Amino acid sequence: MSTAGETVIDREGWLRVAQDRGLAGLGDSFVNLVYSTAKTRSLNKPVGERVPDKVLALALRMAELPYPARLNSGERGDLAEATLAYAWMNNAVSLEEAVTIVCTSISGRLDTASQEREASARAFSSLLRLAVSRMGLSQRE
Repeated sequence: MSTAGETVIDREGWLRVAQDRGLAGLGDSFVNLVYSTAKTRSLNKPVGERVPDKVLALALRMAELPYPARLNSGERGDLAEATLAYAWMNNAVSLEEAVTIVCTSISGRLDTASQEREASARAFSSLLRLAVSRMGLSQRE
């Protein structure tokens, strides 16, 4: 694993990484842990949550990353999860940093399901932008 800022990946390499089923599975667990921890801190009580693919698909769109247009929401969710797992494994983003970003974005925005979905998507779009910028991938290639 490299240190933060040393991992550089081009668009084609990112798309290959993002389509790795193993990374997507690890990313699913990472994303759910990040979200559950952030929501636990925000509500000041323990919760275990799953982040729906539709939220991650929206986050990917909000982040304006260059992904293939033909992907359905499940595939876009997998792409977001694999990207975050890769970034975490390569020290581009730490677990604590990810939790802090998500917690800051969702705090006070959990009153309704639609508010929570929107806040969660914005939180993960911020996290995705940070991850890809530290990996050297520009948002608009």
